[in-house]
Amino acid sequence: MTDPVPALALEQLDLHWPHAPLFSALDWRAPAGAALVQGGPGSGKTTLLRLMAGALAPTRGRILLHGAAVRAGEVFWAERDAAGADQTVVRDWWQALAGRYPGWDADALARHVQGFALEPHQGKAFFMLSTGTRRKAWLAAALASGAPLVLIDEPLAGLDMASARYLASAIAEAGQMPGRVVVVAHDAPLDGVPWAATLVLPNAA
Repeated sequence: MTDPVPALALEQLDLHWPHAPLFSALDWRAPAGAALVQGGPGSGKTTLLRLMAGALAPTRGRILLHGAAVRAGEVFWAERDAAGADQTVVRDWWQALAGRYPGWDADALARHVQGFALEPHQGKAFFMLSTGTRRKAWLAAALASGAPLVLIDEPLAGLDMASARYLASAIAEAGQMPGRVVVVAHDAPLDGVPWAATLVLPNAA
């Protein structure tokens, strides 16, 4: 029998800016797997991920993961986890994350290091990396984290074509982990990813 509780649920979510509401009574359900939040510039994709990560509080409504409020250790959001890491060596950052996420998968990280061609960069500090290489190090960590909720914003920003193809296959693979939701915010679906749910946000007026 199918579990009636969705892996991820946004219930009657409101977010009001001083000048206008951004979200009003937003409802969305996503099963385990890869989920797409789709919209153009200004539609609120990044803001919605910030709400899911707990970096913003909604004006009203709630976000549930497997029927309960999302806890900090259950969500991986690279923009938060990489904050202040400029002087940190990439390998050391990954090791620190392994101690914070109980589901961390070292074998998966090794695959992503190879898939993103990160081998020459593991011993460098983040400030030494190009924007694209830095993002690949973030993505490798996100996909290896084992977190029940993984948030990926603008996944193709700064990536070369080979890395973009690898990312799509890695997201598809990560979405197969039981109970895990990988939420990707982008303006269009990534080819080759079997999306379990899609939320299309209206573009800004």
